[in-house]
Amino acid sequence: MALNSEREIIIIGAGAAGLIAADALFRAGKKCLILEARARIGGRIQTVTHGNSFPVELGAEFIHGRPRVTWELLKRFRIKAVPVSSARWRPSQGGFKRDLDSWKKLSQALSQLKVQRKDRSFAQALAEMKIPAQIKEAAERFVSSYHASDIHKISANDLAFQQVAAGESGMEGYRLPKGYGALLENLAASFPSQAIQLNQTALQVRWSRGHAEVLTQKSRFKARRVLITVPLGVLKSPGALVFRPALKAKETALKKLEMGFAARISFVFNQPFWRTASPGNLSGFFQMEEADIPIWWTGLLKDSPALTGWVGGLRALSIESRNWLIQRGLESLSRVFGLDTKSLKSKLIKAYFHDWSLDPFSRGAYSYCGVGGMSSRKELARPVQKTLFFAGEATDISGEASTVAGAFYSGLRAAEEILKV
Repeated sequence: MALNSEREIIIIGAGAAGLIAADALFRAGKKCLILEARARIGGRIQTVTHGNSFPVELGAEFIHGRPRVTWELLKRFRIKAVPVSSARWRPSQGGFKRDLDSWKKLSQALSQLKVQRKDRSFAQALAEMKIPAQIKEAAERFVSSYHASDIHKISANDLAFQQVAAGESGMEGYRLPKGYGALLENLAASFPSQAIQLNQTALQVRWSRGHAEVLTQKSRFKARRVLITVPLGVLKSPGALVFRPALKAKETALKKLEMGFAARISFVFNQPFWRTASPGNLSGFFQMEEADIPIWWTGLLKDSPALTGWVGGLRALSIESRNWLIQRGLESLSRVFGLDTKSLKSKLIKAYFHDWSLDPFSRGAYSYCGVGGMSSRKELARPVQKTLFFAGEATDISGEASTVAGAFYSGLRAAEEILKV
């Protein structure tokens, strides 16, 4: 296996965390090499363009609130974020009725979560709440779906912490006219040539204090410091990325963190038929819990003929194949809109889907904290002997874990740690 020349810093992963860390390090005058397993940058951000008309996200899509790091990048690259319609609609008497009351009650229920001395699962915390059964069911569905979690595993304390952080960032949602991918392309465009090597799957990291060697399927790379930004799902998979010697403290932390499962599918139709539903010009989110895919939302552009469906948590594990998901998606939409499945299929132009759970370079959607694991993100993020550093949304301790903003924050934190060595 060929040995490449020694680098000052190697970054494993060209997702949001790795790219923003590289940006900070390059701007500080450091020499970095980014190794990316995929044939593209972006990690769990993957934007494709439907024809020449509009972007379709296969991964992360929304900016949640106004996290400082994300908005500073948007300002730097002069990218405008577009507010997402927060309207939530439910089928009602042949049309749709805006859902205000149940969402308000759900928010009030989740606000009851408080960090307690002894952690417990969200399922246990929910059982203790004195709220109507209907609201409990809605809260269970929401946490399972939105956090892509198993409510019997997810930490109630960590959820309480994230609730506070979400309130500080704001509850508004935003999207980018050219997709999230455009933001990362802008970030990488300023890097020196050959700074990113694609199709380089890191398999092993051999290290001692002040020295490290990264082995990929193609080459060996030496560096004084290595920043690891691979997703939690990869770190938790035995043999996916091996450390020599092993990192015992990290293994303990990994046991308390979970990789969540979610699936999304985007349908592009020949026309936005939902615009003719009652009331007219509908946009926002459509909900029907009884459907296999219970949540749908409209595209960024007003007249976009695209709908995206979402299912998270344990329900996402029932997906058998892309064709299965397309069929269930059409059946779910037929229930939501009261239209014949065959009619919907005749209007369908294209379906976009990527299975992040089966993707060997992600092995899940995004992370959540297990019971008793509130300190695990911090432990996973902790540098090892000033040689190995860690970033990625699973290591974020700002309250933005599981989001792109969390990945950005973690990358900047890791870059600062490296610069202090």
